[in-house]
Amino acid sequence: MEKMDWVDRMNSVLYYIDKNLDGEIQDKQIALLSANSKGMFQRIFASITNMTLSEYIRKRRLTQAALDIQNTDVKIIDIAVKYGYNSATAFSAAFKNFHGITPSDARVSGAQLQSFHRFTFKLTILIKGGSDMQYRTIENAENILQKMADKNHRWKGFQDVAERNGVKCACDGMRAAVILPEGRADWDLCDAYFYMDNENNSRFELTKVFAGRTDAAFKMTKQHAESLLDFSDGWKEKGVYIDTVSMRIIKENDRSKYDREKVIMFNSTFLQEALSFIVCSDDDYIEIYYSDNLSPFIMKSGRLYALVLPARQINAA
Repeated sequence: MEKMDWVDRMNSVLYYIDKNLDGEIQDKQIALLSANSKGMFQRIFASITNMTLSEYIRKRRLTQAALDIQNTDVKIIDIAVKYGYNSATAFSAAFKNFHGITPSDARVSGAQLQSFHRFTFKLTILIKGGSDMQYRTIENAENILQKMADKNHRWKGFQDVAERNGVKCACDGMRAAVILPEGRADWDLCDAYFYMDNENNSRFELTKVFAGRTDAAFKMTKQHAESLLDFSDGWKEKGVYIDTVSMRIIKENDRSKYDREKVIMFNSTFLQEALSFIVCSDDDYIEIYYSDNLSPFIMKSGRLYALVLPARQINAA
């Protein structure tokens, strides 16, 4: 089996599991999708993720159950049954062990709960010629950072990832991304810069491009960002339209239905890579900063920062 086909099969199983969290997950379907027995798939999954498949499914179900509790009026016992628990007592114990509070308290308090996101497998080709499977981690973000550096850029400073005092960054003039080290204060991008001309030591500082942000215009879960990425797998056009109010990908012939000041077009590759980068963070939420259709589109999650410039101004009419 080709390696990329194998990766696709692994992801197809995870997609199937996620679509059936509220129902029966059949062994024969896992075997069919993975082209392996369920037992073999479980061993492969555990070796890659250091987590059993049953633990993964349990955490995904408890994440979805929490969303149902906080966003619907469905009875808690019905939610428990929906996600495979035969009694309220068993569900409450599992829920509290995972989220730290009982289902009843979660509904009343509206507290922020744990969120365990769907894994996505990627095939990373290493320089030494081997291969490594990774899901979304800070380490994977560093691989994406390398891709975002423009090896052919006319400015030498933009041709590779810059690293100073633990801060890593890449930029090509249309998008930029930064990884801060652990313990660094939010938005402390003072070490995220590039030397543009070694003779006069001039610098391009990313603080300047990120500093134009106002208050966060939007906050979305990484699950939302993952859904955008799932959608982006079908992007064929060089440009993609986004309504920055709802964070929806919209079709070109539907633009007239949205506020023309809030509909912007991005280079699809740039936006996809920025989203792939930001969801590798160790935080559960992504903050979006955007003021108007000529401004950079800024995303922040934990220690990761990404910026994409609009491809062009869009008129909805």
